[in-house]
Amino acid sequence: MEKALRNLIGQSLMVRFEGTILTPETRHLISQTRAGGVILFTDNITTPAALHALCSDLQAHAAEEGLPPLLISIDQEGGVVSRFSEPLTTVPSQMAQAATNDPFAAYTCARINGEQLRHLGINVDFAPVLDVNCNPANPVIGTRAFSEQPDVVELFGVAALRGYQESQVIATIKHFPGHGDTEIDSHLGLHIVRHGLERLKQIELAPFAEAIRAGAPAVMTAHIVFPELDDVPATLSHTILTGLLREELGFEGIIFTDALEMRAIADRYGPDEAAILSKKAGADIVLPLGEIKDQLAVAEALGNAVQAGRLSQDMFEATRQRVDTLRTTYAISHTQRPYAGIDPTHREQALAIARRGITVMHNRDALPLARETRVALIDCTVPRFSLVEESVERAKLLQSLVRASFPHTQAIALAPHFDDEAVSQVLDCVQACDAVILVTRNALLNKQQTTLAQTITHSATPIIHVSARNPYDAEVVPNAAATILTYGDPPISLQAAVEIIAGSVLTVGQPTLSKLET
Repeated sequence: MEKALRNLIGQSLMVRFEGTILTPETRHLISQTRAGGVILFTDNITTPAALHALCSDLQAHAAEEGLPPLLISIDQEGGVVSRFSEPLTTVPSQMAQAATNDPFAAYTCARINGEQLRHLGINVDFAPVLDVNCNPANPVIGTRAFSEQPDVVELFGVAALRGYQESQVIATIKHFPGHGDTEIDSHLGLHIVRHGLERLKQIELAPFAEAIRAGAPAVMTAHIVFPELDDVPATLSHTILTGLLREELGFEGIIFTDALEMRAIADRYGPDEAAILSKKAGADIVLPLGEIKDQLAVAEALGNAVQAGRLSQDMFEATRQRVDTLRTTYAISHTQRPYAGIDPTHREQALAIARRGITVMHNRDALPLARETRVALIDCTVPRFSLVEESVERAKLLQSLVRASFPHTQAIALAPHFDDEAVSQVLDCVQACDAVILVTRNALLNKQQTTLAQTITHSATPIIHVSARNPYDAEVVPNAAATILTYGDPPISLQAAVEIIAGSVLTVGQPTLSKLET
């Protein structure tokens, strides 16, 4: 394949590599694919300064290769989907932001994300999520969405776009045309959404249409079949990506595919064919994200498809022009600004939003607990619920926060799967204490957690139920003395929850889910 064609095709590729430094293997990957961008995950990150150095090295390598400045991307939504750890700030989830009933919270969180990313050298965030989470059993969206109500998603989504724009980071609305009403994680399988066109326009599509009118610069596709629109996944559908997104909704920015190694796509098409089909459908940048050899094969397959006439070279030229436009608009260059260090105001602002977003349900008079209360902290740990999340353990952090407020605390951190002996230990602990802080994480989708919660309610000890993930967990302990919805468990949300239990701060959060009432 001639170099000019390789350079052109590379602008339609975003690649993935392992490690925290620019290795010879990574240099080879970028050099051979001529990639227009890279995506970073937690295994690429140690300290903020090291991440800044990595981004600088990536851009320097692109310049040495005669490539345009790289799009350097990440999934930094906030809440449960965060590639950052402290001292960087993970903002509250989008649903927690919406629970403040103040769109300025979404703007502020997006600006915090954007400022951190841009200072580190990252110029694309795969956020905000504009899915309408209208299915309580959704295993992969949940609190990543602002709400189950499309008008709330529209309002807060547009506010978030403004925050990213002002911080000079390319926001990516996702997952088009909507991942909210699913019961299968696309990382694991293919879901079919059978709603009619009018329902799709009123619910799933409405936030995307509003965000496009507001100037959203990028979109990420969903690996979901919408039979009313097409019989193939949206990522591979010309009807959806070109007919609906480009022509009907008037979107002129970049279309990213979701990762092509996710099983919803990979099990049926393979990365090579999926990349070809998605480009044919109208996608701009494909994300193969498999092993290096597989990513190299995708680049080769795209070139072969052009040479064989399966794909038009004009498609790739159109993508290059769109990407170049965004590089100019967002001042993306090979030269990185010097590392500026951590801005302490980011955490202060995010914590204030976390406090305002937490919702207290049922008997508010049960709070606060007195400092001398003998507390049984029962924490149902789920380090990683879906493959979009990183594996993060919060048990030690939560124990330290609770013990700081309640010195007479006995703590039990239950593994994701626990036995009868563990349940007996929990009951003994509960009976020996004055109050229980029961922390559930997606108990509505976890039978063991649900059974444990119902068992504990048979004791006479009052329960403070902290629903640390899915707010619908409130239904699992209906007779709790108080139920606290955090809408996710990043450190600042856990800190805010403990502060509310201890009475050091008040809360005004309102649930954005119609089935829940305070």
